[in-house]
Amino acid sequence: MKMRTYLASCLCAAALLAAGPLAQAEITSWSCTDDGDGAIVMEDSLATWAQLADENGIPAYELNVYGSQYAAPAHVEGHFGTDSVEDPIVWIIETVDNKTTFPWTGYIIDIGMPQDFDILSAMGPADWDYSITQPVPGTIPNGGPGYVGRIEYTAGTPILIGESGDFGFKIAFEGSVDFCTEQTPTPEPASLSLLGLGVLALVRRRVA
Repeated sequence: MKMRTYLASCLCAAALLAAGPLAQAEITSWSCTDDGDGAIVMEDSLATWAQLADENGIPAYELNVYGSQYAAPAHVEGHFGTDSVEDPIVWIIETVDNKTTFPWTGYIIDIGMPQDFDILSAMGPADWDYSITQPVPGTIPNGGPGYVGRIEYTAGTPILIGESGDFGFKIAFEGSVDFCTEQTPTPEPASLSLLGLGVLALVRRRVA
């Protein structure tokens, strides 16, 4: 009887140990590209995907994507597939070329998902700052109801026309999920004045 109890305990412990690593979500598939309206054009062939060292036992990943932004707002859409409903951690890092008509002194990324998630950290160009607004119920960019968070970057050195900047954020979410970002660069004050004068001139021309 004691032998049976001992064997049963050993088998139970072995089962728990075997199940332990499976309790954390592994990402099994991903996609990330533009929505096709031309505001941003992603270079899908340049995207790279890597698994990082676990963070406190949680699988962590890094997705690097590349795009050229011509207008705003611009939308990037994607999907992560996981093998469980636990939370994986993902860095999404975008290298964005400035193909607009003005230097960038700020950049806003709104990210939405159908389910709640956390924005754990962010990164931007070398001397830029950022602030994070955690997700709240709202309308997903290019989608329906869900949760939307924001990363707002403010410039040190402006990103001139033809230059590029790296904008990244680290998120944790539960299980497989779709996501969409809305990305809006901010022109420097002088550019805003010129844009305002251009609009005023256009209005006057129409009135005339």
